[in-house]
Amino acid sequence: MRINGAPIAASRCILAPQGSASRWSSKHVHGTGSGLPTAHRPRLHRRDSLGGRYRLDYRIGYGAAASIYAATCKNTGAIFALKVLHPDHDDDAVEVQRFKQEGLLAAQIRHPNLIPAYDAGWLGGRHFIAMELVEGQTLANVLKGGPIPWERCVSIVCDVLAGLAALHERAVAHRDISPNNCILEHIGGCERARLSDLGYARVVEGMSEAEGLKLGVPPESVPTMIFGTPYFIAPERLRGSPGDFRADIYSVGALWYTMLTGEALPDPRDSDPVAVAQRLDLPPTLRAVLLGAVEIRMRRHHSAASMADAIRKALEDIRAPSNDSIDKMLSDLHDRRRRARRLKVFAPLFVVPVWLAIQPEPTSPACPDPKALLASPVVAARPEPPVATPVDPELATHPEPTPSTTPTPEWKSDAQVLVDMHADEPRTASRREVATSVRVFNLRRALAKCKPPGPMSIEIAIVPGEKTQIDGEPAEGELGRCVEGVLASHPPKRAETIKL
Repeated sequence: MRINGAPIAASRCILAPQGSASRWSSKHVHGTGSGLPTAHRPRLHRRDSLGGRYRLDYRIGYGAAASIYAATCKNTGAIFALKVLHPDHDDDAVEVQRFKQEGLLAAQIRHPNLIPAYDAGWLGGRHFIAMELVEGQTLANVLKGGPIPWERCVSIVCDVLAGLAALHERAVAHRDISPNNCILEHIGGCERARLSDLGYARVVEGMSEAEGLKLGVPPESVPTMIFGTPYFIAPERLRGSPGDFRADIYSVGALWYTMLTGEALPDPRDSDPVAVAQRLDLPPTLRAVLLGAVEIRMRRHHSAASMADAIRKALEDIRAPSNDSIDKMLSDLHDRRRRARRLKVFAPLFVVPVWLAIQPEPTSPACPDPKALLASPVVAARPEPPVATPVDPELATHPEPTPSTTPTPEWKSDAQVLVDMHADEPRTASRREVATSVRVFNLRRALAKCKPPGPMSIEIAIVPGEKTQIDGEPAEGELGRCVEGVLASHPPKRAETIKL
């Protein structure tokens, strides 16, 4: 295939699963070398042995330049994915050096989202690379079933960016990110994406981070060749630029678009990638991140780490409570405070009528005894006092005061009257209760940043002085470290159970 008259070394991946498990295979890889003449190095077959060290169990897949076998090391019994260069490419020193560099990069740059190499070299008349055998399938094979939900797409993109960031930190550009080079495996019920095939990787010139890599003589560049997979190559590379980290970012954006739609992003020379991706049905904050990946080079995310950080912030905005709910909470709080202030202002107006209502009426000869008016059922039920005997008239005019057995009215303070009046009204939250509500809200919002992407919910049990529990298990791993970090900055004052 040619683009602007220049041939493209396209990825040609043939998946040939053997047995019940579907395994990954490599795309087209270049590589040559020296040694025995090609005629004396026949192709390998199943059950052959490579140099007496690796027994070839079965072939996983093959491409135009190399084949991949599931092989068992006779010395250790370990099983590897053995990538063996076809002898047809042994006469091109540039291709051999590119194949060697692939093995050295995979061996020296390790990351959970990359596929490591454990051995490489010349054995039994063949150039080979012994890599980890990954049980899974390529993203290209998964996409045969149609588009992927955006939540799963985000998880895959984050894994790809994590592996790509490990390469960028060592000044290495991948240059061939595509569905064929993304392997999906399932570990413990969780899906993990791993970036494979560094056959077209290139060390970016002038980067000091590459000084620690031992790669030997770098392969010569071929100006007329554009390495990569069609529809995933950045526009600047199609114009002849060697490409850098931002070219990889464009490939990630094209990969993301393909997962969401099931179709490849149109050729950037024929249409505007931003205008095409703008029509995607995606949360606005995430769509903005994707558009930043397929933008022109100067406005594109500058590295895998910066794009991953933009995705994390977008997910935080999606999970965070909306502005409407925050405004409603603050409005309710202000309403309670206004009602409390209004109650203090109008308190005397309520006190005076109640105080007058409980005053005893003045006694006069024409009025009955106020004690009779205030007699309660309990007082009325008491036995009648004995009849008084006649007394001296002088004593009658000035009777000796005797203790009264009738209860007198209970005089209440203004504050107590207010309490009685508003006993049935809703109680206004105290400052401590408001502070507690705000503290729990802030803690919940901070912990929401730790939740992994996806619809799955988690429950965090927090007990001061004890180990935090996540879904009934001790907080461990990356999620546990994030939760412990949040609790260190938001120390809990009491036991809380927060569901996210």
